[in-house]
Amino acid sequence: MAEEKKEKEEPKEQVKEKAKKEKKQKKELKKEKKAAEEEKKKEKEKEAEQEKEKKEGKAKEKTKEEIEKEEVKKEEKEEKKEEEPKIEEKVEEKKEEEAKKEEAKEEAVPEAPAPPKPKKKKISRMTLAEIEIKLKETKEKMGGLDSKYAQHLLRRKEILSGTEKKGD
Repeated sequence: MAEEKKEKEEPKEQVKEKAKKEKKQKKELKKEKKAAEEEKKKEKEKEAEQEKEKKEGKAKEKTKEEIEKEEVKKEEKEEKKEEEPKIEEKVEEKKEEEAKKEEAKEEAVPEAPAPPKPKKKKISRMTLAEIEIKLKETKEKMGGLDSKYAQHLLRRKEILSGTEKKGD
């Protein structure tokens, strides 16, 4: 039974996929037709403009280059028209963001400034207990006692504990 259901479902899925593909192809064809129609309309409009100019006596024999230049200018104007609303939207968004920031600042409770961090103490002024604490921190953070800082701490520990090396 389960196998029969699977066999029935597979053709249904294939049919659905085919239908989706056909819909996509139809949409693409419609888009292409619309694009072709728009191009035809533009060409007709250009021809109509040229005929009007000829009738009015203002018609000059335009070279292909002049026609192309005019087309480019028209396209640029259209692009600028499209960009202008985008720019206006961006300006509006910035204004809204600034307004939100100002509101947030007003709503924020003024916080007390954080207490200043204590100054780091010189190794020569540390006690033996402080040096041992710093050695542990250094070992954890730096992954060992190979650094100059750790070496200085060790040397100070030796001096304070009274186990100086006689070579120094």
